[in-house]
Amino acid sequence: MKKNLLKVMAVAMLLPFAFIGCETDNPLGGVDSGKVALQFRATNGAVPKSAVQGETRALSFDDLVNISTFKINVGKIEFDFDDDDKWAYKFGGSYSYDDDIELKGPFEIDLISNGVLQIETLFTGLELPKANFEEIEFEMQKNRDKNSLMYNQTIRVEGEIMGTPFIFASNKEFDFEIEFDRPFIPGENLGVTVDFYVNRLFSRTLSGIDFSQAIDYNKNGIIEIFYNDDDDDKSYNYLLGKRIWEWFDDIIDCDFDDDDDDD
Repeated sequence: MKKNLLKVMAVAMLLPFAFIGCETDNPLGGVDSGKVALQFRATNGAVPKSAVQGETRALSFDDLVNISTFKINVGKIEFDFDDDDKWAYKFGGSYSYDDDIELKGPFEIDLISNGVLQIETLFTGLELPKANFEEIEFEMQKNRDKNSLMYNQTIRVEGEIMGTPFIFASNKEFDFEIEFDRPFIPGENLGVTVDFYVNRLFSRTLSGIDFSQAIDYNKNGIIEIFYNDDDDDKSYNYLLGKRIWEWFDDIIDCDFDDDDDDD
């Protein structure tokens, strides 16, 4: 999958405090720091909310595709410093511009659960140096939890196509980057929200993807759409999976904003 250089929406959020450490020997010793929250949010124009426990529903698109579950697996998150920032001197040589802040997962993220759009808060009160950051990189990696439904997968979607159950899954690993228009500086109650417009993926009018032609090749009552690293399959379902995969970048859309804006 191609890398997608995106913008980020930074918004003020009042969230519970929690400390998340970073993969450095002495991450914030003697360094002025600020707190950041990070969320993944699924939307299709409706107001997202958490699913009620025990509730079973399906999110419908074009009266053709119903989605009950949409999961992705994030293996690592990197906050990259701005190369033009002189913060290495400012922070007493604790870092250099070649460094970045790494957060290792895995983070199994629900974008849709029980047919309900989700807001997944990965971190609240994440402490980062008060430096200029130029981008955040998310690395989607295979899930290594053998007890997880997503084992050995980076993405998994379940639902129905014209009333027939379907599964879309892939084990391909990929990453995408969020690049800021201007430096992002951590601060109290500052948050980063990454929006996933799932309607752009499952609505034929928006994506051009024709789910109606998917086939139950195994005659087991389940339409299986797999797009994997080791496949040389050229069936319609495989090509459909490739279209879904290639379109995934386009459902992510963010803007940059902060409390200092006057407009």
